[in-house]
Parts: sequence; structure tokens; C-alpha cells
Amino acid sequence: MKPTPKQEILADFFNALAHPRRQMIFKILQEAGGKGLPFHRLLARTGLKRATLAFHLGKMANGRIVRRRIKGPETWLTLDYAPFALFQDPIAPRMTQN
Repeated sequence: MKPTPKQEILADFFNALAHPRRQMIFKILQEAGGKGLPFHRLLARTGLKRATLAFHLGKMANGRIVRRRIKGPETWLTLDYAPFALFQDPIAPRMTQN
């Protein structure tokens, strides 16, 4: 049986938050609010190496929870809460009592 597209999206979503460093990045971006942070400030806040931060942001982008936008010479990062809406429509039917 092949996973549904929704199951694939949810797998990427959970993978995006499955690492402690990505959870730290998520928290920092959450605290930054809707404006987000430029890459260089996120780099300073996390204390990670550039390549390590880029790797984790790539995983988070695959999970659709991070958005990147270019603003002048900088890349700004914000959280995208859209995937959380998938939890309003459960994957499996609810169990009912007989």
C-alpha cells in the first residue's frame, strides 16, 4: 500500500521537527514572530555553523514549516503554520463505541 499525499506531507512535517536543533530553530523563529529573522541573525542566535543551519533549514522547508524570502541582500526566515491545519482532519477515522 502506497502512502497518500497527505501522509507524505505529514511525514515531512514530523521529520522537520524530529531533531533537537530544528526544535531550537523553531522556538527562535516562533519568538521572532511574523516578521521572522534574517539568516545571519538566526545564525548568531543558534550558534550553529552556516552549513549546519542551512541543512536544518532545508529539512524544515521540506516539512513546509519554514518560509524563506529574499529582502535585498538578505534571506529572511519565518514560520509557516499552514501544515498544522492538517491535524484538524485526522488521517485515520475515529473509533466509535458500539
